Amino acid sequence: MCKQPNKPFLRIGTALALLLLLTGLFLLRSRQSAALPKEEILLADAQSREAWLNLCGWCVGAPEVSETCVPSEWKTPAGQCWLRLQHQQGFSPEQYAGSHAVRYVYPAENAAAENCRAELLLCGDVLIGAQVYDAETQLMRPVR
Repeated sequence: MCKQPNKPFLRIGTALALLLLLTGLFLLRSRQSAALPKEEILLADAQSREAWLNLCGWCVGAPEVSETCVPSEWKTPAGQCWLRLQHQQGFSPEQYAGSHAVRYVYPAENAAAENCRAELLLCGDVLIGAQVYDAETQLMRPVR
């Protein structure tokens, strides 16, 4: 007489093996998609910069333009806060550390606060940072 294998244990073992395989495939796929570079936002001229802000819901006036250098490190609490805000919006300014950049500061004409500004930071034509802030209190928030 041959003894039949215990079918419930065989089914459970097969289900667990399949679950492990699917979990492994999911993790592999998520790591691959995380390694893909994020799409850059190119804003080559004044019209494209203003249009991008309009798409984010902001009506803006003429910008103040200044040149700056992207920091190589963000050590201060304010710098860390700014960097987290950029990451939340999908930007990675660390990739441009030490690079020449241009800052565009627009008055936000449709904001509730009188001193609201929309700021864009570009390296060449690539948008590397953006925020909206109150010029009086310096409180920042995402553009979109």
